[in-house]
Amino acid sequence: MKRFFLSFILIALVSLVSVSFKTPAYHTITVKVTNIRNSTGNIQLQIFRSAENYNKGLAWKIKTVDKSEMKNNTITCTFTGIESGEYGMALLDDENKNKEMDYTMLMPDEGFGFADYYHTSWSKPKYDSFKFSLKEDKAVTVKVRYV
Repeated sequence: MKRFFLSFILIALVSLVSVSFKTPAYHTITVKVTNIRNSTGNIQLQIFRSAENYNKGLAWKIKTVDKSEMKNNTITCTFTGIESGEYGMALLDDENKNKEMDYTMLMPDEGFGFADYYHTSWSKPKYDSFKFSLKEDKAVTVKVRYV
């Protein structure tokens, strides 16, 4: 009886400890990029975890997709193993593959976009306009805008 009781206590303690060390949930983000004007260069997708990092240009993850995969001016790609949380996604159509937005007379020469948000203003959008909560696998659309 003593052995049974000690075994029961040990199993209960192990169960409590394992519950307190919850493993995070991981998800997939499927990104559909539309309205791409040509097959020159790359699409650069950047994921941000906060408004502060977005404002500083500090992406948490960056994925570059060659536009040779484009069909009907659209590319689909995925990010896997993303933990639950709040994220924002921005896109650069990097036509010359220099990994930065090019400008002529303060106007962008290359396309840009944001997850589930089409930005029409002349100023940089606020993070709150395109952030999303990731609690399960998610699909987002980024429509590229050219000025």
